[in-house]
Amino acid sequence: MKLKKTESPNPALIEERALRRETMQAVFEQGEWLTSEDINRSQASPPRNKWRPASDWKRRGRVFAVTYDGTDYFARYQFDDAYRPLPIIKDILQEIGEVADTWEVAAWFHYPNGWIANSADGTKPVAPKNALNRRDDVLGAARRTRETYES
Repeated sequence: MKLKKTESPNPALIEERALRRETMQAVFEQGEWLTSEDINRSQASPPRNKWRPASDWKRRGRVFAVTYDGTDYFARYQFDDAYRPLPIIKDILQEIGEVADTWEVAAWFHYPNGWIANSADGTKPVAPKNALNRRDDVLGAARRTRETYES
């Protein structure tokens, strides 16, 4: 039996995967992330199922999660002080639309966005996670993001 010669990996694809992993690492290290169990324990009356209510909220599009080393993590900025989803998150996720890789969503929230300017000087971009109280600006940026994906 003759073995088939394997093709060498595409260098561009290897570089893209390495950059993606670096981005994931940076986003994860520079934020506060919660597991489903963390969210469960933070509820006033925690459900017996330790994955609830986070799994329900994720399924209903009220929050998003990223998978890191086999575990789902939820960005803390998606929740209020009682660890309930902020309503603006659902609206943003609807504006962004369906995205295959939730790390793209996490990166969108994490990195400064040129469509959201610092209210003090009006020029410096602000990360959407730091502008959640600016509903119109953040939803407009999410809408523009979806439009650039569709183009």
